[in-house]
Amino acid sequence: MEAFTLLYEYYQPRLSLFIAPFTHHSPALANDIIQEVFIKLWTKREFLAGIEVLEYYLQRMAKNRLLDDARLRKIKLRHEGSFAEMQHGRPSVTEDSLQLKEYHRLAQEAIRQLPERRRWLFTLSVLEGYSLEEIEGITGLSKEVIKKQLFKAKRFIRERLGMKRET
Repeated sequence: MEAFTLLYEYYQPRLSLFIAPFTHHSPALANDIIQEVFIKLWTKREFLAGIEVLEYYLQRMAKNRLLDDARLRKIKLRHEGSFAEMQHGRPSVTEDSLQLKEYHRLAQEAIRQLPERRRWLFTLSVLEGYSLEEIEGITGLSKEVIKKQLFKAKRFIRERLGMKRET
């Protein structure tokens, strides 16, 4: 734990400088991202031996987190706009909520029906947000195998959701 504290104290200021321009110099956002990077680093500490230059790895993690944040903001804005358009002439918010809950239940059911390994890879990628490289390090599987399994999992879930909605 002491070694991790030393790593944090050494790399935190460097990482702050690296991401400052991308966070519009918002200390709160920069701090949130840095905290998430180091939490993720801590959870993956057993894989650190394979990293050649830790600073570049941390920068890549921060960059990926910034990109995720930007994507999420873009999606949120798009959905808020779509939601506002849909509200004109919509019967009821309760009905929408029930449909969303049912869709979520069906998606969870489809995920549970996946074979164990495929479900694990899907969870790592989609639900926990790990990159292909990170999943490769965690599982020992090649990127090609991971990609094929993720493709099959997503196709299966889409098919199950399509089947359930039509019935």
